[in-house]
Amino acid sequence: MDKSRVLLSAITSFAIFSTHILADEAVKNVESVDVWDTQIISSSLNLGENSIETKQADHLSDLLRDLPGVDVGGTHSINNRINIRGLQDENLDITLDGAKIQNANMFHHIGNLLINPDILKRANIQVGTNSVVNGSLGGSVAFETKDGKDMLTDGKNYGARISTTYESNDSLGGSLSAYGKVFENADFLIYHNYLNKNNWKDGNGTETFGVDGEVNNTLIKFGVNLTDNQRLSLSYDTLKDEGDYAPRPDFGREYNEARTGLDTFPTEYTRETIILKHELDLDDKLFLTTSIYSNENELERYEGPLSSGSRVRPPAGLPAGTSSFEGMLIGKVKTEGINSKAQSFVETGSISHRFTYGGLYDKQTSKVTWEGKKYGDDEEAKSLAFYIEDAIDFNNGLIVTPGIRYNNYDFDGSYGKMDDSEVTYGLATEYSVNEDLTLFASATTLFKGVEMVDVLASNRAVVADNTNLKSETGINKEIGFKYIKNNILGADTIGVSFTYFNTTIDDYIFQDSSAMSNMGELDIKGFEANFAYNKGNLNSLLTYAHSSSNFERTGEPLIEEPGDSISLGIDYKLTPRLDISWESLFVLKEDDVPSGAYQEKKAYDVHDIALKWRPESVKDLTVIAGVENIFDKAYSSHISENRYFAGYGYTTDYEPGRNFKITLAYKF
Repeated sequence: MDKSRVLLSAITSFAIFSTHILADEAVKNVESVDVWDTQIISSSLNLGENSIETKQADHLSDLLRDLPGVDVGGTHSINNRINIRGLQDENLDITLDGAKIQNANMFHHIGNLLINPDILKRANIQVGTNSVVNGSLGGSVAFETKDGKDMLTDGKNYGARISTTYESNDSLGGSLSAYGKVFENADFLIYHNYLNKNNWKDGNGTETFGVDGEVNNTLIKFGVNLTDNQRLSLSYDTLKDEGDYAPRPDFGREYNEARTGLDTFPTEYTRETIILKHELDLDDKLFLTTSIYSNENELERYEGPLSSGSRVRPPAGLPAGTSSFEGMLIGKVKTEGINSKAQSFVETGSISHRFTYGGLYDKQTSKVTWEGKKYGDDEEAKSLAFYIEDAIDFNNGLIVTPGIRYNNYDFDGSYGKMDDSEVTYGLATEYSVNEDLTLFASATTLFKGVEMVDVLASNRAVVADNTNLKSETGINKEIGFKYIKNNILGADTIGVSFTYFNTTIDDYIFQDSSAMSNMGELDIKGFEANFAYNKGNLNSLLTYAHSSSNFERTGEPLIEEPGDSISLGIDYKLTPRLDISWESLFVLKEDDVPSGAYQEKKAYDVHDIALKWRPESVKDLTVIAGVENIFDKAYSSHISENRYFAGYGYTTDYEPGRNFKITLAYKF
């Protein structure tokens, strides 16, 4: 009998995640959230500071894909790529507990993100750069991991949690954590997560290959409250993803098999992050957080020999005395830095000020070897920034927020040496027409220095110098409204928000096989709209996101243009211990694609359903059972690979087909 049917009949399965959309009038305290859930806060929902989604997930797309303006491309575990309004993660500010995640592209066939969603306490997404606090072109994502002090309940000093997850398509994993108080003012968390994944099937019934592998993540965190208002924590976080993986993990089976047969390369992709974090909380006078960190990504893979006898690397640029048919490739990107951010509230008569200010410095280096010998130039990039903004509340419904940021970027790499400084500005206004309706608008100038060469690309040793490269600059403008009303349309609360954006990037940088060059002006326009309806135990959210892009010089769009998407999330609490959730995502056809090999992006819809049960007879047990991609649709994200090459076929990176999943978690 089909194991999927057995699982369905045994657990009456539903999808694995649980969604809650809450407006600030409806939720006054986020402490009621399950401590092992992940809080998702997104500026594109814009329904109040306490608007959150709570989910449980094992892939970043489970957490983020249904947020308006956000997508996650790539199905392989080493190919997660966050996209905001068409801009990939190298154009975003991404941090983990305050530590910068590299924005150097590790390899164009894999992603830069090695993040385990299971241990995340919170993800805060700024869709679009609308404040000088963030220094990217497209927005920011701040991930935060759980703390030992968050786990303790019922006055306990120690605790533990064990969980296991079975997926029919096709993996088995689990986690073990221990946490507690060392002293009254000191706490710890020791956590390990293991995932064994096999080659899954897509909605066409086609089995992937080169996915089979293991993922291990260990987090050790120790925190101490130095005083009533100071906390110091030290964490060590390492994740290793290893297996015999396809040569091009971002491509689907059709192209990989046509190009290199069923050959795979033994691969180890590792992240090691060490963070020392200090927090000072003096109430309104000062709240200061400072993180000193080291974050290193390392990719090791043995390339070749291919069964076809072909070369795995072009001989040009390879170290002397090495083979172009097989060899060990090792690439490292290390980021070391400090990140400090503060907030202070000041009253001046009838006007109040909320100052946000801080600074950061980081040094990013990359080194690559082929068969133990230096392969291409070592690169180094240093970033320095200081910023301050003041949210001026006139206490008549009007808040005006001016800001200024100084940026310095010093680069020494394959394209030459460059040192560039830029001052960027921001101005935002918010006006409460009444207690229900708020209007807002903002404009923020942008800056990004020249990024490193594709770290593990085969052309890294032969790219041409281009000291005429200019840093990318631009402006992001947004305007919109939010409306939150109680006791209307039969609901306890409804929320409506709309944001229109227009982002212009000057001297957009494009990298091809031989050089990096400025492509001129890029324009991105679109909107995000949301409607939330909450009544009693029912919470629902309907969203619509639209984005279109255009290069002034060529008239073509971005490669990763997401287009139009609609999401619907419904969560209903059947009993105090039983939740049911439904999630639907509809993505419309996108035929505005770049010329050449790029194909029309097909429309698709995918649906998930879930039950989350906390049985009263076993107080500390949680059961989550569900089905992802209920109707077994064959589809690919609009920001994943989707090209056609004569002789090799389509690169389409299809998502997994129907997946039955059950998770059991028990706290001691």
